[in-house]
Amino acid sequence: IVPENKHPSHFSSIGLPMEDRLLATLSAHPYTHSAPVLIQSFEVGNLRYLRGLLGGAHRNIRLLQLVGAPDGQPYDAVLAGRATTYSEMLSPQGLREIATYADAIGPHAGSLGLQLDGGRPRGALVEAAHAAGLQVVAYTFRPENHFLGEAFKDGGSPAARSEHGSIREMRTSIDAGIDGLFTDDPALGRRAVDAVREQDSIPTRL
Repeated sequence: IVPENKHPSHFSSIGLPMEDRLLATLSAHPYTHSAPVLIQSFEVGNLRYLRGLLGGAHRNIRLLQLVGAPDGQPYDAVLAGRATTYSEMLSPQGLREIATYADAIGPHAGSLGLQLDGGRPRGALVEAAHAAGLQVVAYTFRPENHFLGEAFKDGGSPAARSEHGSIREMRTSIDAGIDGLFTDDPALGRRAVDAVREQDSIPTRL
């Protein structure tokens, strides 16, 4: 279960903070006492607050720092007058700071910057995040040509679906070390994950 704590600064400003209510809701159901839960947000302060509430308890609940466009900023940073950008947050120092309150980052799939190294894909961001002790959960894989990387399009119109290309894009990202992914087509995502088990017999191409 991966709920997003969405627009937390706005809701807090109108007297409707969500963090305590979210944890109370999760605590009220036996299933979410043990089921994996990953709470995500594009802002920072609410994740820090949640980390303080969770402490060492609720080991099934983890926190994910979503990452927007490189020159974008978390909205709570904007409100506080800080110049911090998402690009700065993804620097080695920024990643180490994220690791003090979150368990994972959620970058856009197109920002992974995958390259081939000896026939196998690698991503500098994935490696830097792992070095900081963070997992990587990329978003959002979609099968339409418009959303696919150039190497994965099928040559049709922007709206045309390239199922094979989408599966290959997700599988390539998994091969590069991402720990999870968001996709608009879970059936294709399932096929991509299953294909990884057979990757030794499937050539990897970017």
